[in-house]
Amino acid sequence: MVKKYEIIVIGSGFGGIGLGMNFKKAGIENYVILERESEMGGTWWRNNYPGAAVDVQSHLYSFKSEPYSWSRLFALQPEILDYTNYLIDKYDLRKKAHCNKNVVKTEFDEENCEWSVFIEDGSIYKAPVLINSSGSLSQPAIPPIKGKEDFKGRSFHTSRWDHSFNYENKKVAVIGTGASSVQVVPAIASIVKDLHVFQRSPHWVLPRPDKVLSELEQKFIHILPIITNFYRELMYWKLESRMLAFKGNKMLIKLFQKKAEYFLKKNVPDLVLRKKLTPDFMLGCKRVLLTNDYFSTLLRDNVNLITEGIDKVNQTGLLTKNGKQIDVDLIIYATGFYASENNIPYPVIGRNKLSIQESWQNGAHAYLGTVVPSFPNFFILVGPNTGIGHTSALHIMESQIEYIMKAINSMRKNNWKTIEIKEDVEFAYNEKIQKQLSKTVWQTGGCKSWYQNKSGRNTTLYPNYSFVFRKAASKFIKNDHLVMSS
Repeated sequence: MVKKYEIIVIGSGFGGIGLGMNFKKAGIENYVILERESEMGGTWWRNNYPGAAVDVQSHLYSFKSEPYSWSRLFALQPEILDYTNYLIDKYDLRKKAHCNKNVVKTEFDEENCEWSVFIEDGSIYKAPVLINSSGSLSQPAIPPIKGKEDFKGRSFHTSRWDHSFNYENKKVAVIGTGASSVQVVPAIASIVKDLHVFQRSPHWVLPRPDKVLSELEQKFIHILPIITNFYRELMYWKLESRMLAFKGNKMLIKLFQKKAEYFLKKNVPDLVLRKKLTPDFMLGCKRVLLTNDYFSTLLRDNVNLITEGIDKVNQTGLLTKNGKQIDVDLIIYATGFYASENNIPYPVIGRNKLSIQESWQNGAHAYLGTVVPSFPNFFILVGPNTGIGHTSALHIMESQIEYIMKAINSMRKNNWKTIEIKEDVEFAYNEKIQKQLSKTVWQTGGCKSWYQNKSGRNTTLYPNYSFVFRKAASKFIKNDHLVMSS
C-alpha cells in the first residue's frame, strides 16, 4: 500500500516534534511522522534507565517558544518525557504519527521528483520532501567483546533497559564510564549485591549544579514572559561562554581542569583509586561529565572499579585481561552510540543512485549539518557537525528547523519541484568547519573520542558559538542552491 504526503518526517523525538509545531504554525497539514518505536518521544522515551537525566539546565533543554515549569534545574527522564508529551498533545501530533514503522530504505525518484520511503512491514510512503530526524544518538554501540553470546545471564544496553528484570541483590557489571554510566551506577549501587564498573579510560568530571525548585521559584520564573525569557537568556549566555575554552583557550581549560582535579581529590581520598580516575588528556577533549554522586558511589564496599580491560565474556561473567574471573547475573552496556560514523540507520539513495552512505564514506558532511549535494529535498536534523559541547542541543535544532522551514516555504511559494545545495557551497562550508575544528580542544587535547571517525576526522561537533550557527541558519540563500521549477 502506497501513502502520499507533501512531507515525510522520520523520527518523533524533539526534532520531529519541533517540525510538527512549526508545520502547524505555517498551516502545513499534509505530512506524516514515521516512528519505528511503539510510542512517540524519541530519545527520552527510549532512554528510561535508572538515573537518566538531562546534562544541561532544563530551561534551556526546551523550545524557546514553549517554556515549561520544570521542577528542578536538571530534569530527570520522566519529566522530560512529560514535556515531550505536553507538546505532542498541545499541537495534536499523535494523529500525524505512524508508529511501529521501521524504515529500511529511502530513494529519490528523479523523474517524479519525490522520495519513496520503504517500511519493514511492506508499506511505502511517498512525498516530495523528506526530513530525517532519527537523532544522532539513536543507534546503540556495543563493543565486539569476544564471547558476548555465550553469557547465560541477562544483558542489555542502557538505551534498551529491560525493566522486567529485577536486579535487586544481584551481581551486576556495568561496561563503560561515560555519560549514561555515571547516572546508572549511583542509581543502582545501593540496590544490587555487587557492582563491577569496567573503565576503559577515565573522564573529567565536574559537579552538576542541580537543585529542586520550590513552588515559589517555579511561579516566579513564569510569572511574566519577560522574566522567563531573562532567566533563560542568563543561562544561555553563561553556558555560551564555555566555548571560549573549547575553542582552544588553554588558560581557561586549565582553570576548569583545576576545578575538576579538586573535585576528584575532595571526593576520592584513596590515592590509588584517584589515579585510576585521573584522565591523561586535556579537559574537554572528551565529553565532560556532570555528576555529584558518581565518585562517592565508587567508594561503596559493594562497588568495584576495574581498569584492567576485558579479555572475553563467558557463560558466567567476564574474564579480565589479567586473568581474573568476575561472575555476574547482569551485564549492562553503558557504551554509548554510533555518532561520528554514518548516523542515519537506513540507506538514503539520491540522484544517480548515489547513496548518502557512499557520499559519506570518508566522513559525514553536510551544509549546516542539514543538506547534502545530490540529495534534493532531503533535510537532516542533528546531522554532521551539529553536536554542541557547551550548551543545549535544542538551540542548534531550532536553528536547523528555521532553515528547513524557509526552504520549504520557498518551495511552496515559488512552485519549485526541487532544491539542492550546490556542491561547491557545501564543500567550502565543511572545509571552514574542519579548519576551525583543528584548533579546538576536541582535536588538540590528546585523546581519541566518539566525536571522531576512524580516520580522526571530527564529524560530530560544531566548532563555534551556537549563536553563530543560528545566524548562518537564519538565511536561506537561493543562489546557494540548485532549483528546479515546475
